[in-house]
Amino acid sequence: MYIRELKEPPEKLIQNGKAAFGTYDGVSPKIDIKGMFAPYAGIPVPSFLSNLRIKSRLNYVFALDSYIGKASFIDFKAIGLAEVVLWNKQTGKKFIYHMMMAPRRRFIPTLTTRGICASYRKSRFLKISWGRSHQHHALTFKMKGDNARPNIEAYFYSPMTDEMHCDIMNVCPSPTSSRCSATWITSMNIKGHITMNNEEVDDSEGIAMMNLNRTYFKLHSKSTLTYGLGTTNGKKIAFFIKTSNMDAADADRYNDNTLFVDGKATPLPPVYITHPFGLDNKWIIQDTESMIDLTFMPVSRTSKTLNMVALRTSYDNIFGTFEGVLLTKDGEKITLKGFPGIIYKNLLRL
Repeated sequence: MYIRELKEPPEKLIQNGKAAFGTYDGVSPKIDIKGMFAPYAGIPVPSFLSNLRIKSRLNYVFALDSYIGKASFIDFKAIGLAEVVLWNKQTGKKFIYHMMMAPRRRFIPTLTTRGICASYRKSRFLKISWGRSHQHHALTFKMKGDNARPNIEAYFYSPMTDEMHCDIMNVCPSPTSSRCSATWITSMNIKGHITMNNEEVDDSEGIAMMNLNRTYFKLHSKSTLTYGLGTTNGKKIAFFIKTSNMDAADADRYNDNTLFVDGKATPLPPVYITHPFGLDNKWIIQDTESMIDLTFMPVSRTSKTLNMVALRTSYDNIFGTFEGVLLTKDGEKITLKGFPGIIYKNLLRL
């Protein structure tokens, strides 16, 4: 069976121009990858130039009884993008809210001990926060609607002391050891509520996952991120499965794929994610170690393309359901049927 060793997290991810590659049980005080020596073509350019190619993404994915959604921030250095996407799990109806953010010193914090990432626009307020001293994770958003979308407010809170809380950090070559990608993944129980047009539509407990990634990007990059959140056979399940053209050359040793079962983490092997029948039809997610054998059936998809001066990005957020089997590191078989989840597919050109 596939095994990836869980180590103690280092104090710093980059020392003397080299990264501490590995999978860690817990997270370092800072998730900062600045300072890699000659990360592009082996040319020792000043670090302030190579640091401009580091892009960051913060995703908070949540699932309650009636709704599933994703709140995200993307740091393009010159500009930031924030977004909330929400689906009704029964009807598949979607609600989408976008916010562009003007340049600032840092959109997404590097500290893992405490942090706030926020868009403070009055009509588009979104905040993701965490704090070790207060032992919590939280998501808050308040979006003003229009003729097509309702006014919506939501708040989700998770104490770090609950049994589902688990921190994993992956520091991977991207794709070789001259560049790196660092990802902090947290699974958690949440208590939350969602209000639309001043009428509460969901007030329940659920499951959430937050992941913060920093990567030395290529000029052309593409990635597919898969999230599953829910309960099956009395067990609370969350998983994060990813593929990209910046994955490590030795993906068996270094990747971000992780399964959480009742707060216990299982590192997963690299996968192949295909959609041979198109984005709106069945997807296939499989590995070569017989630990992942899933299909994903889309229910609702939203697409967007952004063109800015030196940047073009197009992406799809897809809500759907998983069916298939996952194996834990102890050999326990997790069978999924009609299991809710989200796939995020992105193409970025710098």
